[in-house]
Amino acid sequence: MTTSVSVRRPGVLTFIGVVLYIKAVMALVVGIALLVERNSSALLEATGRDGDYLLGTSIGQFIVALLLVLVASAIMSGAKWARLVTAIAEGIAISIAVYWMITHVGGGLQWNAILSVGVGIFVLWALYGNEESDAYFEGHP
Repeated sequence: MTTSVSVRRPGVLTFIGVVLYIKAVMALVVGIALLVERNSSALLEATGRDGDYLLGTSIGQFIVALLLVLVASAIMSGAKWARLVTAIAEGIAISIAVYWMITHVGGGLQWNAILSVGVGIFVLWALYGNEESDAYFEGHP
């Protein structure tokens, strides 16, 4: 008879999962709004794109929403692959933000990039930098 020790999910991982769910809902709302308004003359004029382009963007938003729900659910359940995928995505986001900081000195873009780097570092720390997260992910397949 084997016994398994249940490891509680750290609050910081719950926070990351909830943020991913919120981002999924936002992507879904954007996708629906684009789908409904894709032929609106005001939207077409504001974006300079045609309805087919906005339809494709809407479908892309639905796919992003689905992927975010999948990754958030996997993070919440302790899947190691989701930990790695999230870390890779954050690493790419940090790299892009550093590029923006170097190429766009001054102004709002630089502050946005600094904030993005800070958030990315926090997420990487939450995934790999504390013992509770390590224990949680090691306790799940």
